[in-house]
Amino acid sequence: MSDELIQWPGAKYWTKCFNPIIGCRKLSPACENCYAEAFVKRFNMTGCECNGFEPTRKENGKKMPQRGVVFCGNITDLFGSWVTPEEQDKWFEDMNQSVTKDGRHEAAYLWLTKRPGNMAHAIHDSYEWLGDNAYFGFTAENQEWYNKRISEWRFGKPTWANGWLSAEPLLSSIDLGLNYIAPEDMPFKWIVVGCESGPQRRPCKIEWVEGIVDQALSRGIPVFVKQLDIDGKCVRDIEKFPQHLQIRQVPWKGRYQ
Repeated sequence: MSDELIQWPGAKYWTKCFNPIIGCRKLSPACENCYAEAFVKRFNMTGCECNGFEPTRKENGKKMPQRGVVFCGNITDLFGSWVTPEEQDKWFEDMNQSVTKDGRHEAAYLWLTKRPGNMAHAIHDSYEWLGDNAYFGFTAENQEWYNKRISEWRFGKPTWANGWLSAEPLLSSIDLGLNYIAPEDMPFKWIVVGCESGPQRRPCKIEWVEGIVDQALSRGIPVFVKQLDIDGKCVRDIEKFPQHLQIRQVPWKGRYQ
């Protein structure tokens, strides 16, 4: 492991979140048992039970955290069709405020979407460079949706962008195709993998996770095993993982913890 990498202490890899919009619209099989939808409905976070999980803007907005590891949109998709380019530009401007006078970053920002084509378009149009403390990722649950999304991402992603992949919930084995990509064209700086959680979770075989981990490590990509399906249970305690899967690497430096 490189000196640039650290082993994260828990399954939750962020310290703060940023959700100026609450709610989303389902797109693919990974959305079937959406944890965010259950969470939002349980606590009526949109303020209107009739609204369900339809995207809703917070009345007073939400200030973007300037310190820590910030998950941008963990109960929404900030690159959905319901988001305007002006809103995205404002968030990117706010994100860049975390840089101190001496050029140090006080925060790392994790952006995640199921719509990587929209994300690539947004960051292309907004800034030529958004900083090496920003990570732009997409989710993929099976081979079909990985193939679709990686094509959108690789076609549209700016060369400077730090890409990452969240294979969670992992619903089948996925060939990432990394063996056919030149090192300088590698689309990911980080890969997260994990089983589905919740009472209606679907099976996730250990060998599917092993496949993701092996592919990542063989190409020198940091990998984070979030949670595993062990004996039909969602297990987050890393001490209960098979030893070779007790790995929670992150690509940013430890100062963001």
